[in-house]
Amino acid sequence: MHTSTTTIAAILFFIDAFIWLVGLIPTLVYAFRHRVLPTLGGIRLLGGGPFESLGLDALIVTGVVFVVVSALKIMAAYWLWNARLDGAIFGLILLGLSVIFWYGFALPIGPLLGIAEVIALILAWSSLQ
Repeated sequence: MHTSTTTIAAILFFIDAFIWLVGLIPTLVYAFRHRVLPTLGGIRLLGGGPFESLGLDALIVTGVVFVVVSALKIMAAYWLWNARLDGAIFGLILLGLSVIFWYGFALPIGPLLGIAEVIALILAWSSLQ
């Protein structure tokens, strides 16, 4: 049954995916082409986390994997929009994987979105099929 809580969960997962896809893809392309991390307003993007110590090539590869994980959240969002339980389960798996990248890239907004998504899933769980 499609409810407001399933809608909220789906929207949160879509926003999460959209934010990372829009932010990561240009950053990774720039890093690949120029062999240095870009800066925005004096802040080095994707810098400062533990992944940076692995070197630029490894950072780019892990960034591409994070792009794939984030893109898959669109499928989880679609399934949640249709009140499917497998969307919630898939979303939880993807959130678990995302934690690695939030930490590795030192992305402070990731955990905030993740907590909101988990709360939305808990509230929507009983209405999923």
